[in-house]
Amino acid sequence: MNSLLVVFGFVLVLVFCFVLPIVIYSIHMDHKKKVVELAAEFDGGRVESLESELAKVNERLAVLERIVTDGSYDLDQEIRRLDSA
Repeated sequence: MNSLLVVFGFVLVLVFCFVLPIVIYSIHMDHKKKVVELAAEFDGGRVESLESELAKVNERLAVLERIVTDGSYDLDQEIRRLDSA
């Protein structure tokens, strides 16, 4: 009976010293991998959204530049016409 307890204790020590750390490390690495994948997904969506918004802003800027630089468009005269209306 005493030798059975010694063997059981030895097995427990082996499990806690060798197997358990390996299992915990494996779980930790899986979690880290999932976090990296989710971060990449989020960042990818964010980048696409920002690129889309930047394209819209550039388009609006081009329209404003055309209005300001167009010689046939007199902004001051247009403002006065709108104020008098």
